[in-house]
Amino acid sequence: MNTRKILVSTMALAFAANVATVCAKPFGPGGDRGLRFHHAGNAEEKTERIMNVLDTDESGTITLDEWLVKSTERAERRFERIDTDDDALISLEEFLAVHSGDTNHPEIDRDAVRACVADATGEDIPERPDRETRFNEIDTNDDGFVDLDEMVISVTSGATDKFNRIDVDADGAITEEELIAALEDQSEIREIRRDCVEEQRETEELLAG
Repeated sequence: MNTRKILVSTMALAFAANVATVCAKPFGPGGDRGLRFHHAGNAEEKTERIMNVLDTDESGTITLDEWLVKSTERAERRFERIDTDDDALISLEEFLAVHSGDTNHPEIDRDAVRACVADATGEDIPERPDRETRFNEIDTNDDGFVDLDEMVISVTSGATDKFNRIDVDADGAITEEELIAALEDQSEIREIRRDCVEEQRETEELLAG
């Protein structure tokens, strides 16, 4: 690691410490949150819209089956978008081509940003695998291609994990209160990450003179 990268990482962590000082307590699903979502009304409005779409039996809660309906539809749309040659299979080349936009900001030190967010929130932020690794994870039969079933399984598996994180009382249904809390946490993490990225860019500009 060169001197500049060390300095950028150090300053990012120092920034994270400042953010963490503002947070009275770490936040998480069902827990106290230090940085509060500045627009709680927005979370409530989003919750109402989500409930209207996903709570198909109008029970006032969202079950896993209801939650996965949209996830399955999203997986199908994603598959169609990536399968550019319409052969019902996604090759590695097609997968990488669609996700090439993720490298639009190569100057950002993703490890430093992840560490900054983790320090600010008090939670471990898992490292995202590179795209080729992700492709291989989805390609469960190791034939070098991703078919629709594999895509649906991958997307719904991730959606199920998210459902379980939001359903903090593990009763098999997401309430409006649990959904509001999840949206607030998501907004806070997004805001912290944005601040960490901006701090890193400002540091790079400073070092560049």
